[in-house]
Amino acid sequence: MENGTEAKIRQDILREIQVLEQNYQIISAFISGSDLDPSTLGNSLQAFKDSLSRASTYVLALYNLRGQRIDIPWESLFSNLDYALAALSASASINQRDMVRATLAMSKDQTQQVLAYFAALKQSITN
Repeated sequence: MENGTEAKIRQDILREIQVLEQNYQIISAFISGSDLDPSTLGNSLQAFKDSLSRASTYVLALYNLRGQRIDIPWESLFSNLDYALAALSASASINQRDMVRATLAMSKDQTQQVLAYFAALKQSITN
C-alpha cells in the first residue's frame, strides 16, 4: 500500500512540476517586459500559486510517508503572488501592471530557487 501511495504522490508531484514550469514561462516573459493580457497573466499567476500549494502538500506527504520532516520555506513567495494577483484584479492600468511586474521581479530569485528545488526533486524521483 505504501509503495502504491508513494508512487501516486510521485506522479502528482511530477504533474504539478510541469504545471509550475509552464506557468513560470509566462510569468517570466512578463517580468522580462512582454506585454501580456492581464487575464492571461492573472490566470498563470493563479495556476502557479495553486500548483505550488499542491506540490508543497505532496512533498510534505512524501516526506511524512518516509517518516521525515521538511519545512517549506517559501511562504513569502505565496504572499508576493497574492499581492500581484490583488493588484491585477484591482486595475489593468499600465501603472498597475508595472507594480505587478516589480512585485514579481522582487520574487524572481526565490521563485527560481523553488523551481530549482522541484527540478532536483523531479530528477531524484524519476531515477
